[in-house]
Amino acid sequence: MTKTILPVSFFFGANNKSGYCSLYSKLYNPYETGNHIILKGGPGTGKSTLMKKLATKLYNGGYYVEQGFCSADPNSLDVVLAPEIGFSIFDGTAPHTFDPTMPGVSEHIVDLSVAWDKDYLKKHSEEIGELTKLNKSFHTKAADFLKVASFFESQSVLLCNRFLDREKLERYVLRLASREIPAQKGVEKGKEHTRFLSAVTPDGVVVQHDSVVALAEKIITIHDEYGIAAPYIASYIGDYALENGYDVYKCYCPLFPQFKVEHIIIPQLSLAIFTENNYHQSIDEVSKRIHASRFFLKDESIKHQEKLAFYKKAKKEFVDEAVRKLSLALDTHNRLEEYYIKATDFDVIDKITNKLLKV
Repeated sequence: MTKTILPVSFFFGANNKSGYCSLYSKLYNPYETGNHIILKGGPGTGKSTLMKKLATKLYNGGYYVEQGFCSADPNSLDVVLAPEIGFSIFDGTAPHTFDPTMPGVSEHIVDLSVAWDKDYLKKHSEEIGELTKLNKSFHTKAADFLKVASFFESQSVLLCNRFLDREKLERYVLRLASREIPAQKGVEKGKEHTRFLSAVTPDGVVVQHDSVVALAEKIITIHDEYGIAAPYIASYIGDYALENGYDVYKCYCPLFPQFKVEHIIIPQLSLAIFTENNYHQSIDEVSKRIHASRFFLKDESIKHQEKLAFYKKAKKEFVDEAVRKLSLALDTHNRLEEYYIKATDFDVIDKITNKLLKV
């Protein structure tokens, strides 16, 4: 794995039309040797702080470390990975509920609820219940808005397909692949790492630009407002690299996590393909910029500009509404945390943390 100077951060879960999409199950193989910690416990019990301490220790120890930030609170950690030593630690509570496949073998549950004053929590059960339901309702409303935003995104792509010069795009991608990916014969297929580089959060759409810069010296940016050419280019180049034995980070669109690749990073080649649009601002260190409009049939595309502008504006309005609901959900979560913080004996949490730091 490539060593880096800058910290490497991704999202391993994303808010979308289904509510929440988690990548946890794709981050390691439980049947292989490893040490994977799953934290259980409510809000405010120090899970993120614990993981930040572990990340710092591992990073200072010279290991390649990936941090996974929370899309519900981008200042909070959900995951820390140190793949070189087969180590990971996860927040295994809702909405990214995660349970072990090989408990006690390669996976271990650490229960932070042992530090709770349960009598205090029961005393405030009514308030905690109301805040929990309110938080859930805000997340449900955010998902509803993202569902409509996804609809307008899909309509935009369908419309763009009418004037996409697919043959020109395919010829270009073939040239790009042969130029940027050295062919290797007789090699095993590379390993695909599934990630989110961006997420819809209470702070808006957050993109982990620093991770691209940390893992790639050559950054090819595709300016694509309508998401029609960039996913094809990124997906093709990623698959071509995998077939030639290179490991690839495939970063999917949080609204379409099953099939829409927005960015790829190939650390062994120090190469990245980055999609630039209204939500993913430009990276200063860009080496080359490709404009998706070059693959449009100009006369045909002009005819549809008004409708495309409508779809773009509508999508933005619904994404913005989702962000507002997520902000309200975070505020509610913070109020909920206050009860759990008061109920938690942090001396117990510190002892658990110190024990894990010796791992």
